[in-house]
Amino acid sequence: MTYNRYAAVYDGSGQIRFAILTAIYLEEVLQRHPVSGRRVLDIACGTGTLLAILAERGWEVSGLDASAAMLAQAAAKLAAVPTRVELWQGDMRDLAGLLPANAFDLVTCTYDSLNYLIGSNDLAACLRGVARVLTAGGLFFADMNTRHFLAYDWGECTFSEQPAYIQVERTFFDPSSDVSTMWLTGFIGNDHEGYERFDELHIERAYPSELVAAFIEAAGLQIEGCYDGFTFQPPTTTTQRLCWVARKPLCQNC
Repeated sequence: MTYNRYAAVYDGSGQIRFAILTAIYLEEVLQRHPVSGRRVLDIACGTGTLLAILAERGWEVSGLDASAAMLAQAAAKLAAVPTRVELWQGDMRDLAGLLPANAFDLVTCTYDSLNYLIGSNDLAACLRGVARVLTAGGLFFADMNTRHFLAYDWGECTFSEQPAYIQVERTFFDPSSDVSTMWLTGFIGNDHEGYERFDELHIERAYPSELVAAFIEAAGLQIEGCYDGFTFQPPTTTTQRLCWVARKPLCQNC
C-alpha cells in the first residue's frame, strides 16, 4: 500500500521541508485571501506537519488521509499541540460523505495530492466534497503539479541517502495520458545489521488548468487566484506547480 512502510521514514527523507515551505506561503496567501474563522481541514494530511504548524498559530486542526500509517505519525506529532485536533482515515473522493457539512473555514490539499486522483470524476467528486464541508465564505487552498513538471522536470531516476535510509525513484511519463508513474524503493537499516527493502507505486496525472478551473467552479466555488507555485505571479508555460485559491460564496443563490 502507498505510504505504508514509507510513513516511518517520510519526514526524515526530506519531505517535511515541503510542508514547512507551504506553511510559510499559506500565511501569505491568507493575508491576501483572509478567512474569519479558525477551523482548518487538511486533506491528504500525511504526517501532519502542516497541521502542527497551523495548530501552533491557533487553528483548530483536522486532518484526513487514506493511510493509517501516515495518520499514526500525524497523531504522535499533534499529541502536544495546544488546540483541538481531529484525524480521520478515509478517501478524499468520499469527502462529502465522511465529514460534516459547513464545518471548516479553511480546507487545504497540498503537495500535489490532487494529482493522485487519476480520473476526472474522482477530482470532481473531491472538489464537490470540499465545497460541502466549507462554511459559507470559507477558503480552499490547493496545489497541483503541472504537465510541464511531470513531463520534463521530474527526473527519470533519482537517488538519495540519509542516515539509516536510502531511497531510489524511477519515473516514467506517458504523454498520451499525461500520467506519471514513479516506482519508489526504500531501504531502511544500517550497514551493520542490514537493510529492509520496501517498494511503493506513486501515480500522478497532470490536468489542464482550464479543466481544474471548470471543476472548481462546477463544485460551487469561486476562484480567487491561480498562482505560479509559492509566488503570486501568474502561471507560465514552464510553471512547475499551480496554487489554487477558491472561496465558497456567502450566498449560494446570489
